[in-house]
Amino acid sequence: MIKLKNVVFIQFTYLQKHHPLRIISHTCFLFIFTVLFPAVGISFDKPLAKYSKGESFPHILKSDNFSLNARNVKVLKSQGDTLWMGTSMGVIKYDTTSLNNYTVYDNRNTLLSNGIFSISIAPNDQVWFGTYGGGLSTLDSEKWTNINTPQGLNDAFVYDLKFTNASMWVATWSGVNRVQGDPLIHDSWSSFTVKNTDGGLIDNWVYAIEIGENNNIWFGTEGGLSLFNGKQWKNWNHKNGLGASYKIVKHDNLMATDSFKGSHHNNQVINLPNTENISYRPNYIVSMHLDQSNRLWIGTWGGGLSMFDPKTQIFRNYTVKSGLPGNYILAIHEGPDGNLWIGSNKGLSKFDGTTFINYSQTNGLISDYVFSIEIDNNSFLWVGGHHGMTRLKIDVKSGDLSRLDFK
Repeated sequence: MIKLKNVVFIQFTYLQKHHPLRIISHTCFLFIFTVLFPAVGISFDKPLAKYSKGESFPHILKSDNFSLNARNVKVLKSQGDTLWMGTSMGVIKYDTTSLNNYTVYDNRNTLLSNGIFSISIAPNDQVWFGTYGGGLSTLDSEKWTNINTPQGLNDAFVYDLKFTNASMWVATWSGVNRVQGDPLIHDSWSSFTVKNTDGGLIDNWVYAIEIGENNNIWFGTEGGLSLFNGKQWKNWNHKNGLGASYKIVKHDNLMATDSFKGSHHNNQVINLPNTENISYRPNYIVSMHLDQSNRLWIGTWGGGLSMFDPKTQIFRNYTVKSGLPGNYILAIHEGPDGNLWIGSNKGLSKFDGTTFINYSQTNGLISDYVFSIEIDNNSFLWVGGHHGMTRLKIDVKSGDLSRLDFK
């Protein structure tokens, strides 16, 4: 079994030889991950603890908070009555029909790394996990399989996975992989990088993938947005309108929590205005979602929320000045009614296309850092944050969150 510290050492050795300018950037990310996702690689045996907000005030939501001790919830994925939680300390399989029925998987028995970046459900209902330094792990009928660079994976750090009818696309810190066929066979893997696409892929650090119409593949990267139609590539970045201007977000980003300021990916600084040590990276795509109207919603690091219409190829940017609580957009999820739920560094937002309604710890959330959002089959909204998650009930008629009843 590969230990996480060995994987990290191998990754830094590779960077030192091939990408020396990115060592500082990589170090910064490791630091922020330990701040926002503590105890990576450490197993934790304490049970989940559930408690409810009991104060009867009009600003308090009807919510159940689940304390996961030192676990931060990076990703949530609903599958029938099961809620999969990807945390900084492994995977939790939670039965939503029973408060105490859950299973924890970590590097003691199944995973190569406890840091979980992504969870995806394949067309055959097989569950896939992208990890921090441990490659890919998959669970099929309680059988675990781990896949890493020897099989063809570009990098042991996997941020996202998406499926088409014939392929699996994998986002890594060293480009993109396409898998066609058995993932355990090396010849099933293809690699796409900045180098072998002649700059078609705008940046090798890929964080998000969306499958568009006609199997067009969208990639959100540290350097901007890329589109691949199977033959040709096209790119967009801040020069094309991605992310709000520094002038618009400057004041609000000054107020950002210290753990977000100046922490990420300094290799972009040379192409940006003087940011006075403010963490502002409009090209860095943290989250991404393709909505029911085929519009692409993009979460940036300090540049707010961007909406890109592929038909007009025009960006529209939303920031704190537009009604968002924060300009660091960490999660985007679309509800069945078409409303967007947006996670930021300062809470949760509901956006109906016109108005933002914001929620925070003041309203009953377990944390103002919202890393993940999911809606289950029973119209419960699950919100992952620092050290746990919050379950909220969506009113089916209004689409709003339920608040505590007055007595």
